[in-house]
Amino acid sequence: MISPVTGDYAKSNEPTTWSDFDTALRYAQMHGQDGLSFVLTSGIVFVDMDEVEEKPKEIRDKMVALASSLNTYCESSVSGKGLHFLCYGSLLKNARKKNDALGLEMYDTKRFVCMTGNIVGDITELKDLSNKIGELNKRYLGKPIEYKPVVRTPATKSDRELIDLISNSKQGAKFDRLYRGDWQGSYETQSSADFALARILSYWTKDESQIDSIFRSSGLYRPKWDNSGGYYGKRTINMALSMAHNTAEM
Repeated sequence: MISPVTGDYAKSNEPTTWSDFDTALRYAQMHGQDGLSFVLTSGIVFVDMDEVEEKPKEIRDKMVALASSLNTYCESSVSGKGLHFLCYGSLLKNARKKNDALGLEMYDTKRFVCMTGNIVGDITELKDLSNKIGELNKRYLGKPIEYKPVVRTPATKSDRELIDLISNSKQGAKFDRLYRGDWQGSYETQSSADFALARILSYWTKDESQIDSIFRSSGLYRPKWDNSGGYYGKRTINMALSMAHNTAEM
């Protein structure tokens, strides 16, 4: 996302890189940008249903039921195959944000939303769903994550030693595929694969810099890792370390 204020990457956690709609529109038109995005701030929830019609009937039925509960502003996604909903409200603390199998994501802060303005239905304004959006999140994405504090300690093995150790463990086959960058067919998105690799590494080392170093040497590494001053990569690692005790979810 390009900031119309700085001309550089915008940051979802840095308001000085945001602007009002008219300024953003003028900048996009002057510089041939593809479109506009909206940054979520506290008090607004974004629900993203991806490629609804291409999902199995059981999943489609679930998404239809959820959509019927979201009587608020709705627009088609950029691809035209999904739906975006925006409403007033907030998610529960440590709420789960996505389920790749359902193609469903929910966020309420520090995210950019690519807007199309292609409204679906008759509602043209955001409705206040504070009384139910949290419960809908739990129903469709699961109970909030119970984070346990992790003591972060310096690495005791070199990157190469740790890679060899993981490769020869029960997680070896999964780790090797991810480390090679082989994610298609096993994960819905590369971002999900990024997190899966970070989760494995966080089990074996609690050194943030070592996880970052090994990830950068993997086939999954891409420029997005360093987007917004490294925010994406740092967030992925911190989330993995925060969940390091929840090994059942790896």
